[in-house]
Amino acid sequence: MLSPLLSPYHILYVDDEEKALHYFKEIFGDEYTIHVANNALDGYRILQNYGPQIGLLLTDQRMPGPSGVELMEHARKLNPNLVRILVTAYTDYQAAVDAVNSGRCFRYLHKPWDPDELSAVIKHGLDYYHALIERERLLVEKAESVRNMLSADKVSGLGILAEGLNHHLRNALTVVRAFIDLAPMKLMEEIGGAHPRDPSFWIDVQNQAQSQLERIQSMLARLAEASHSKRLERNDQCHLHSVINEMLEMFAGQMKEKNLKVEVSIDPSLPPVSVHGARFRQMWRLIFMEELTHLSPGDSIHISASVRQDAKGQKHMVMFVRDTGVWVGADKPVNLFDPFYTRSRKPDDFGVNMMACYVTMHLHGGTAEARHLEPRGLELEFSLPVETTLEPKKEEDFFRTLLNHEQRWKQREEMAAA
Repeated sequence: MLSPLLSPYHILYVDDEEKALHYFKEIFGDEYTIHVANNALDGYRILQNYGPQIGLLLTDQRMPGPSGVELMEHARKLNPNLVRILVTAYTDYQAAVDAVNSGRCFRYLHKPWDPDELSAVIKHGLDYYHALIERERLLVEKAESVRNMLSADKVSGLGILAEGLNHHLRNALTVVRAFIDLAPMKLMEEIGGAHPRDPSFWIDVQNQAQSQLERIQSMLARLAEASHSKRLERNDQCHLHSVINEMLEMFAGQMKEKNLKVEVSIDPSLPPVSVHGARFRQMWRLIFMEELTHLSPGDSIHISASVRQDAKGQKHMVMFVRDTGVWVGADKPVNLFDPFYTRSRKPDDFGVNMMACYVTMHLHGGTAEARHLEPRGLELEFSLPVETTLEPKKEEDFFRTLLNHEQRWKQREEMAAA
């Protein structure tokens, strides 16, 4: 009976000696997935076909055609993390030294190689490759944390800007509104009571101007509200299905007019969540407004929720909003949370709406994400910690974790080299 494989990653052995390839497979075939080739060109094609699934390359130096060092150089460009081991005869000693010194080679072994020594080298090499892959995965996670941190920092800066704009522009808009309200009356007085040539013109202009002023004021108010950077008090107990039903009643007419289908899969027995009630309901109002703005007649919306437990044992209420709308352009869904991003030219397309949703979740200690669905549609995911004592993530905590990880990584490399 074959023993279980010691590594999920494969090994490629390249050597022009068929006996060496056969011997290698006989010894290590039960422990690892082995690929063999008798020249560098065939070996490179195998690397291309399997990509990062091959974690270790073992190659002879002297072969017909390209040498082992040349193969390792090309392999490094194909997969920089690939562990490369050179097998040489004593006469090729300088080539091995040069390969190690130039960084093209992880280790070199003399021919004929010793099975026990080679077994230890292979295990070490694949462990090292696994560590590199894991490190890359962690770096991707860190990049996502950086993105969230920068978004939170942007929110804080926009709050200062929004408060200043809100104060000064409101005063100016009040004056403009007064002028627009008085303009028709003043005009009638100046022309001595005669009817204007086109009275509907003044009425249309006044209505449009007032509508635009209201739009500006509304956007500024939402920007100021969304940018409020203090942690919210979660003193209200809200049942999610009740909040969603409230939104469905509020937007029922608009949903029917646009022929949007809404399906809700929320268990009424789902426990209530502790939230800032006004902000939580406002977030769902903005979500429905966003869907109404961008979905086309006949599109559908599906809302679901469940309680999940993360790796640290903390429970989260995870809420999903999935629609079948068409995403126009090559922009990334994460741009939805940019306050000045708009998906259309529609007058009711407020780019700040989804930023307000993002901030509401952030100030509750949760997260908001957006992603494409296949073949079409958008998925919004909101994760809200059930535990009310959880604070929004802070930049200092992230960088402290980052530095601790880098210190552990350096210690791990030093131990591996010892």
